[in-house]
Amino acid sequence: MSALTDLAAVVDRLLAPEGGCVWNREQTHASLARYAVEEVYELVDAIDDADEAELREELGDVLYQVVLHAGIAETFDLEDVAAGVRDKMVRRHPHVFGDERADTVAEVERVWRAAKAAEKASRRSVLDGVPRAMPPLERAVKLLERLEARVDTDTLVASLGARVDAEGVADGSADGAGPATAATIAGAGRVDLGWGIGALRAVAEAREDGVDPVASLRAAVAALEVEGRRAGA
Repeated sequence: MSALTDLAAVVDRLLAPEGGCVWNREQTHASLARYAVEEVYELVDAIDDADEAELREELGDVLYQVVLHAGIAETFDLEDVAAGVRDKMVRRHPHVFGDERADTVAEVERVWRAAKAAEKASRRSVLDGVPRAMPPLERAVKLLERLEARVDTDTLVASLGARVDAEGVADGSADGAGPATAATIAGAGRVDLGWGIGALRAVAEAREDGVDPVASLRAAVAALEVEGRRAGA
């Protein structure tokens, strides 16, 4: 058996009603979600550190999460997961597996977008499919990327700011969050929508200037950590 098959067998044993692990058996997709996020963050750390040994370990931890979720699923298994992503990659690379031509990165991206659009034809908005669980900065960048092909994002952000200034509220119901107001959330401090829109405007301006907002903030936070440690914290 391959190591991947062995791993699936290990997970099956952990989930077994007899002789398995009670903790594993009690888990659900929802209860495991935070572990998947944590493992991906640790994977990113390993990539940032250019640590091949750590990268190998963290990739394994992410893979374990995939196998575990497939193991607890009731309507699909690991074979279904692998088959689904295999078929998707074939569909989205018609220049490799079909008759499409794409000789440059730009052409490959065009082909990918076209194939994805065909798969997601039922979506009503270019904003559909952007995960609400993404960290706000990453989600802002993704939404702006989607919007840039359709609207003037500077005008859109400015109009949002003007609306908030005039009405003092912005509708966040599309995210299932209800109205976003300058309210106080227990333990989280005050929510200042005006400040948030200012930050959103800064993200949009950074993208226009060719700056990666996410990578730039991560670099600044890493520098802050270094300085904090130097200061004896």
